[in-house]
Amino acid sequence: MLISGFNLSALDYRRGRRELLRAAAAVAALTLLLAGQVALWVVGSQEGRAIAARFAQMEAEFRLHQDEVRAVLAAVPEEVLKRYEVKVGVYNQILEASAFSWTGLLVELERSVPPSVSLSEIHPDLATGQVRLRGVARSFDDLGLFLRGLEERTVFRDVYLLHQADRKATPGGQDGLEFAVNLVYQGRGR
Repeated sequence: MLISGFNLSALDYRRGRRELLRAAAAVAALTLLLAGQVALWVVGSQEGRAIAARFAQMEAEFRLHQDEVRAVLAAVPEEVLKRYEVKVGVYNQILEASAFSWTGLLVELERSVPPSVSLSEIHPDLATGQVRLRGVARSFDDLGLFLRGLEERTVFRDVYLLHQADRKATPGGQDGLEFAVNLVYQGRGR
């Protein structure tokens, strides 16, 4: 018996079946993604617990070492501790002095000093990088040129003219302008 108008391979039936298969595939893919996320969460939480346990163990070891250090320091006489602090201070000064680059400072000063200016004293503070300069310039314009030259160098900052005074000619000397300048040398350790 044949029913007219009824065809299992009709277009609507095939389209519905395709949509059902697509929906089932999407549900399967989403289920796999969800399972993957759950697996990652489980692994992450296990790692988190392991890290927390290791961190707690390290903190306990650190506290133990701190207690040992405190016990050792308590057994050291105060005068011995002060002697070692003085020695450490001396070693730190030696390290700071070795980090100071005299060559770099002199090269940068040479680039900044015009021919009409002469420096008579250079006093660096090795710890802070501050440098005090004393010298003589032929004129105020020459001193201004010197100060601008220092300010233009990137290794110098906070260039300040501390004082200036006319200098009378001595036998065999020249007239000029005595000055003192403070600056910070940033080229230490280069």
